[in-house]
Amino acid sequence: MLEDVKQIGLFEVPILRIVTSLDNQAIADYSIEHFKTWNRYTTYHDRDLNSRWQEGIPGRDKLENAILQAGVEFVNRTGRRKFKDAPFMYYWCSVYHEGDQHGSHNHPGSLVAGTYYPSVGDSSSSIILEAPWKSHIMHDNIPPGKYDYKPNPGDMLVWPSWIDHRVPVQGPSNITRIAISFNLDYKRYHD
Repeated sequence: MLEDVKQIGLFEVPILRIVTSLDNQAIADYSIEHFKTWNRYTTYHDRDLNSRWQEGIPGRDKLENAILQAGVEFVNRTGRRKFKDAPFMYYWCSVYHEGDQHGSHNHPGSLVAGTYYPSVGDSSSSIILEAPWKSHIMHDNIPPGKYDYKPNPGDMLVWPSWIDHRVPVQGPSNITRIAISFNLDYKRYHD
């Protein structure tokens, strides 16, 4: 005979949704104009291109401060070791047009990952964060688990960098999906 039953939810994965007060339109317009000089959808793989894009961002200091504040907020709220000095920060821009996508991946070598959305519309692709147990389910019949988030302009999501995430294929949209993604860590190990 059962006397008491309690369900205990263990191993929570914290994700912060932050609403920014950045000038989304100015950042989006600038990024769309700068995109005309790119030969791919993202600045991530080309540090020179990324630096040139970063140099002209309207309100760059405010953007960088918002990213740093989001990382500090994540660390503080989740009980992680606090940043003693300014954390390492790297951020880049991705401009999604019809047919663009980003496969499942995570961000090794960093503590915190996140994305800020200066421009998205109703038809923009979501971001899907995948449950970390997806490859360990074995004979269990629970669904693999995912968090499918449709961002709004000005939203920022922040999560542990080890969470796999992806962007499904972008369909037709009259509003360009722009994502400024970032990594934060304790050390400045990149030049």
